Amino acid sequence: MAYRIMRLRKYYDITRTNRPFFKSSLKQKIKISSNILKFWKNNLKKPLVISNKPVVAQIEPTSMCNLKCAMCIRDKIGVPIGTMSFENFKKILNQLDSLFKIHLSGQGEAFLNKDLFKMIDYANKRGIVVNLNTNATLFSEEVIKKICDVEIGEIAISIESTKKKEYEQIRKGANFDQVRESIKKLNYLLKKNKKKTIVSFAVTILKENLEELPEFVRFADSLGIKKIIVQTIQEKEDYVKNYSSEAKKNTISIYKEKLREKINESKKIAKDKKIEFIFDEEKSNGCIWPWRSIYITWNGNVTSCCKILDYKKDGMGNLLTDNFWKIWNGKKYQMFRNLLRKRQAPSPCKGCNMV
Repeated sequence: MAYRIMRLRKYYDITRTNRPFFKSSLKQKIKISSNILKFWKNNLKKPLVISNKPVVAQIEPTSMCNLKCAMCIRDKIGVPIGTMSFENFKKILNQLDSLFKIHLSGQGEAFLNKDLFKMIDYANKRGIVVNLNTNATLFSEEVIKKICDVEIGEIAISIESTKKKEYEQIRKGANFDQVRESIKKLNYLLKKNKKKTIVSFAVTILKENLEELPEFVRFADSLGIKKIIVQTIQEKEDYVKNYSSEAKKNTISIYKEKLREKINESKKIAKDKKIEFIFDEEKSNGCIWPWRSIYITWNGNVTSCCKILDYKKDGMGNLLTDNFWKIWNGKKYQMFRNLLRKRQAPSPCKGCNMV
């Protein structure tokens, strides 16, 4: 019975969080729907040159961040620091004119972009569903009110401990009590304003919090959160070589048996509390990013995936200076598609569980 209720809630969530699409003009609905159908057709055969535009885009509002997290390699790899302007955001959406959904996230904290709410509103008016990731440290009363004034499908809050001391050791610069109270206020005002936004937890499993995993479910339940997305620390080869010796101890492959035990325990608790629990490392049927999705950095650089680190070496082009179709069906994208449809890993994808 609990499983059926969760399935019904999932379908209900899909409907309620896609309001911008349903509120868009008939012309825009047809354009978006037609592009989705083209994608599904292309996804069956996975051709190298495709007729659909991206269905989903992950766009980086800024690469600036206000925290220094223990597992982050931003400083080590020298992430270019900057913020996307509202004008450039509009230029990008004008090229990607049949998007169904965008994720506003990247190497930085989305709420540091002063134009974030203008971006969300602009996307909403084009029938685009907007999701975003955040560390929730900038949720002032004013920010929470603005969240309630726009349509956001899902806000995924990154959190690595349910305990104050451990949380603040991992997310250096964050205040656990402040974040917890901000989440309470956010959920309260969303409910009061009859907003359909889903607030979820995004948990990265580390050596330090592996035993704590079931507690995340109980903590989420206490805050009224009904969805948890769990992933392990990234183990792609280009990430691992940039980890500090301490960070390498967090690669969860060392603790696979314990991980499976804690995942199963957490799933049982989540089922009992009617919380959707997603483990992002389950067996993959193959990567579909180069056929469905696109990643765009704050300065317009395009990569085939959000996990690509070296934009100069592995970038596909720049949407602010290059023609979209020349990028999307260019030789680099075709090479990626050719390898991935054979379940072979392109160089920057080695070690990724999605291949």
